[in-house]
Amino acid sequence: MTKVTGREPGRSVQKSNRPGLTGVGVCLGLSAGLMLSSCKPLTERMEIKESRQISEHAIMPKAEATSAERFFDTQPPPPPPAENPLAWITPEGWAEAPAGSGGGMRLIDLRFGPNQEGECYLSIMPGQAGGLAANVNRWRTQMGLTPYTDAELAALPKKTFVGRDATFVAFDGDFKGVGAESAATGYRMLGLVQEAPEFTLFVKLTGPKDLVVKNEAAFDQFASSISLKR
Repeated sequence: MTKVTGREPGRSVQKSNRPGLTGVGVCLGLSAGLMLSSCKPLTERMEIKESRQISEHAIMPKAEATSAERFFDTQPPPPPPAENPLAWITPEGWAEAPAGSGGGMRLIDLRFGPNQEGECYLSIMPGQAGGLAANVNRWRTQMGLTPYTDAELAALPKKTFVGRDATFVAFDGDFKGVGAESAATGYRMLGLVQEAPEFTLFVKLTGPKDLVVKNEAAFDQFASSISLKR
């Protein structure tokens, strides 16, 4: 053994010449913080005697993984958008609206006209969605018109839509859509409402009256082309 004298009188530290892991050991004190409080020489060598194989089901480590990847601190990719269950024919001169321009309930959203000022969309709501009278009269209110009476509602014409009868409406007035600050004058609205036990389907077209009149045949063509994908 070699004796090495420390700085304090009467105190010495011994250094071992034995092979293996030797040196100063670090001890953690439980005080105001984690501080170095004492030292003890390591005199024995530890030998690794066991090993464990990574399971074939485990995620294999990546040599050049980032910290986020290593500690699983990454955001999963967004799920793919749900496939539209409907098929349809877009009339000539019409086009699909930019993504996000309509409400979340629109399964089909189309635009037409020189400045894309006309819009036609199909939406779906669960159950009766308030009933025929509530929905038709809500549309009339948007056009600045008074609600229909029960007799007027019963007299509305029907059109075949997705294999069933649907109520058809056509209004002229000043259209004020949801969130609009003011009404657009001289507008026309066409609409179909089909009630089923599980859901209610709506097809709604609005635009300047002259433009809508020119596209009434296209509206019928579009509505009759809608079907469920097989």
